Amino acid sequence: MKAFILKMVAQRLQKGKKILRALRVDENIILLQIDRDRYYFDLTRGKSGVYINIEYPVVRRFSAPFDRLLERKFTRSRLVEVRQWERILVIGAETGGSFKRELNYLRLEFTGRYTNAIILNQKGIVIESLRHITPAHSSRIVLPGVKLEELPPREIKEKTFPVEDLEKWSQEEFRRREREKLDQLKGSILSRLEKKIEEVEKKLRELGNEGELKKEGEKYRKWGELLLANLHKIPSHGEWIELEDWEGEQIKIPLPPLPNRRRVGDYYFKLARRSENRAKNLHIQRQHLQEQLEFLKNYKRLVEETDQIWRLKSYLPPKREGKKEGAIQKLEIDGFPVWIGKNSKGNIQLLQQAKGDDIWFHIKDYPGPHLLIKSAKRSIPPRVLEEVARLAVQFAGRKEGEVDYTRRKFVKIKQGSNVEYGKYSTIKVKRIENGE
Repeated sequence: MKAFILKMVAQRLQKGKKILRALRVDENIILLQIDRDRYYFDLTRGKSGVYINIEYPVVRRFSAPFDRLLERKFTRSRLVEVRQWERILVIGAETGGSFKRELNYLRLEFTGRYTNAIILNQKGIVIESLRHITPAHSSRIVLPGVKLEELPPREIKEKTFPVEDLEKWSQEEFRRREREKLDQLKGSILSRLEKKIEEVEKKLRELGNEGELKKEGEKYRKWGELLLANLHKIPSHGEWIELEDWEGEQIKIPLPPLPNRRRVGDYYFKLARRSENRAKNLHIQRQHLQEQLEFLKNYKRLVEETDQIWRLKSYLPPKREGKKEGAIQKLEIDGFPVWIGKNSKGNIQLLQQAKGDDIWFHIKDYPGPHLLIKSAKRSIPPRVLEEVARLAVQFAGRKEGEVDYTRRKFVKIKQGSNVEYGKYSTIKVKRIENGE
């Protein structure tokens, strides 16, 4: 973040009167809506910046103490002071009426590795901060209840250049930086997806063949029957026994190292049942793996075609340390949890775990996954409904289509993941293409 750009931002902010909204819209991005203008303060270490009136939807809802205090103390507040020096911007805002007023400061430090957003009271005491800095990390402590120590003055040496339109320049700078972030994030996601695709394809190759498993089961069952009929011939030692079957053919049967040789027939009956069961269930396993593979390929195509980083970030599942991935893909769009069934098993789980007021989606007249918005009885914005409908089209492998959606309580499970539903609405959407 260049100091001369920050000075121009401060001069523009000084003309403002009211802070209508204050919230974190992404991991390191804070939105302040001042009068009609939206200021996005990017506090990414080493890549900070300020962008004006860009399109950047809320990637997910943040509820850390910093976020709650930011919204409470600055949303619908009066802008009373803006100060800037070096790469530091301080915004003073007042809340309350004529009887009780409260003045707080949002201090934005664009200072390299210690870039931070700090909420202070009138006495300079830290109320909360985006990043806590403990004595183990720096002699300048940034923790709630601690008086903030001022940074030592620094001589700013930077190249300046003419900026005729600050808003337009910031938007161009945003697009340039987002392209870099997009390429980096997209490469990382695609690498993980390709690895998962390879793993599923390997499992499919190693599944085996139903016919071969049936023959194997028949062979083991025949061996078990022959051994059971010839218990008196089984030697107490040795690795093989040769017996004549009912057609007069000599059969050589391996003898497993069992403590009781008379149980060798049961041993082969058990192997026979295992092979027969595997043959019966093989088509189910293959179907699940093929559905999972199709899901991953559609997911990969979705990432490849996405050209906006906020949208790409919304497709990332939340971090779940120590938990294996299940049959439901969990995303978050504008703070609303979104579930997608990866296969038939995932579709069934999704239907079983949904609440009555959750919003259920499915593409019309085509096979595809079930999708769900976990509403928590909140009103769903039209943009979120459309975004999830797009995902329904994308994961069905279609370029466009009609998507039905309704509350889960109006969806009746018939068999497996087959359903009947009523009281639905339909939205026509196209798949997500570059630049949309």
